[in-house]
Amino acid sequence: MSFKVSEKERFLINFEGQDFSKEGKNFIKVRELALEHLKEVEFPTTKDELWKYTSLTALLKEGFKPQTSINNPHIDAHKIKGLDAYQMVFINGFFAPLFSDIQEDELGDFFLMNINQAKVKRGQFMEQYFGVLAKAKFSAFNALNAAYSQDGVYLHVQPGKKLDKPVHFLFLNEGTNVASQPRNLIVIGKNAQAEILISYDTIDAQNALTNVISEYVVLEGGQLTVNKLQCENDSTYHVSTDSAYQHKNSVFHINTFPLSGKMIRNNVHVQLDGPGAEAKLFGLNYINANEHFDNHTFIEHMKPNCLSTELYKSVVNDNGVSVFNGKVKVHQDAQKTLAYQSNANIITTDDAKAYSKPELEIYADDVKCSHGSTTGQFDEEAVFYLRARGIKESTARKMLLNAFAAEVLDKVENGVVREFIEKKIERKLF
Repeated sequence: MSFKVSEKERFLINFEGQDFSKEGKNFIKVRELALEHLKEVEFPTTKDELWKYTSLTALLKEGFKPQTSINNPHIDAHKIKGLDAYQMVFINGFFAPLFSDIQEDELGDFFLMNINQAKVKRGQFMEQYFGVLAKAKFSAFNALNAAYSQDGVYLHVQPGKKLDKPVHFLFLNEGTNVASQPRNLIVIGKNAQAEILISYDTIDAQNALTNVISEYVVLEGGQLTVNKLQCENDSTYHVSTDSAYQHKNSVFHINTFPLSGKMIRNNVHVQLDGPGAEAKLFGLNYINANEHFDNHTFIEHMKPNCLSTELYKSVVNDNGVSVFNGKVKVHQDAQKTLAYQSNANIITTDDAKAYSKPELEIYADDVKCSHGSTTGQFDEEAVFYLRARGIKESTARKMLLNAFAAEVLDKVENGVVREFIEKKIERKLF
């Protein structure tokens, strides 16, 4: 008798056999529950509305597996020159202390360490937040991460404190068919402030998978700014889930820059569950041949007098594909909500594709909400206007692209980080 192995079973087999028995019992329960969900939930197909334009067929045929670092990598080339920040480096999902630069805070203003260390030192505090927002039952990728995540970042800023400098979390892939699954937990205390940079890059990887979950809790009056840069190579698949929960008068600001990769799927879920909370979501894609970038956002207004602002832009070249699906849900109790959502795309060739679906779901009657989407090619009149003033065509188009991108790039307040992004874009397109 022969038994047919399903595509899902074949994909998951390389993740089995990892030993997490030394973790605390509550964290083991999280993994066990995730494994149960993983058995029940299927990986999405293009028949699922939320994955209509993003196929996982090629991804699921790869034999990804967890791996430790193979060689002695040169990390400095992937760091941001001139950035004064605490640095945490992860290779294939595992913390690399040799290449990291973090210091124990003697004043107790914040706790910064890798997740595996935090499970031992800060386990009791972590349990109230860990796995609460990005639940395993929500998706197969969430369940996969919850069951098999190797390590990640833990940051807790104490009430009333402000980080003296940003924190840079650098995740690198190295190897063939490597699966990297970081898990991050960021807690910003009451009236505390922090700026973090999360970047993903490749040392030397072929057919890699990054499946990452980041959970953010911003307590009353807290402020958190996140800059996320995705710069992996053209054989890397990346699935990212960012889940944020906001209390009263808090601010959560995330800038997302998918700059390179074979397939990138970003899921951002923000819950504004306290009056006066504000969420700011901005994104900018530069997409070239054979690249597929998909941004899905879901903002929930749960309490009154909250504000959300959302702007995503894409420049799509060659046969690249951009997907944007943004949903804003205003609950019945969320009166006086202000919500603004916009998506704009430039397609530079006939083969380029941009799919856009902004959505509003409103159950309150005293709100101001708007959403819009535009997709088009270069404004040839503007190109002609610049050329008539002695500017060559390639320079004119570059100027127009820069002007298009500036509205998002200007949201990056850290000048060193903004310059790094601008150089990445310039090298890619010009």
